[in-house]
Amino acid sequence: MEVTQWPLRLALVAVMLLIIIGVLLLMLRSWRKMRSGDRLGITDLPAPLTEAPEGFESSQGIDALFLGTSLHGQWLSKVLIHDLGTRSRARVSWDVHGILIERGGASDVYIPRSSLVGVSLGSGIAGSVRAKDSVVIFVWDLGEYRIATGVRADTAQGHQQLVGLLESEMSAE
Repeated sequence: MEVTQWPLRLALVAVMLLIIIGVLLLMLRSWRKMRSGDRLGITDLPAPLTEAPEGFESSQGIDALFLGTSLHGQWLSKVLIHDLGTRSRARVSWDVHGILIERGGASDVYIPRSSLVGVSLGSGIAGSVRAKDSVVIFVWDLGEYRIATGVRADTAQGHQQLVGLLESEMSAE
């Protein structure tokens, strides 16, 4: 079939290209707002500690997958500011002072015991859904915000160690 109306055809192609470019620009704008914390209203969220304090002596640690961080109670609101939403391989270690999450390809996160509000089991966090009770969720205070960070152990033994963490020094008042 021969195209007889070239100007109309070219105009339609140009309109489609403009629509696609417009959608991509809107997506980029939205992503930048999320990265800055503006979309969730957390632009003043302080950066978490990236190093454990002196005296941190972990007798054990497990390999895990860092799933991400969300505002507590808003499980689909992924926090991307300060690298807290970056999914990455991690090593989780702890002692009575807090929890250290050492991440490959992203900044480490240290959760002081004084900031830790609770530890629980869940099926997912920040848009990452897993099997029932396979995600360990640390709920903690960062500045004036309460956030939740999820990790998933690589092995069943590691998961049991994290569950033991739930029942031991982190859940003790």
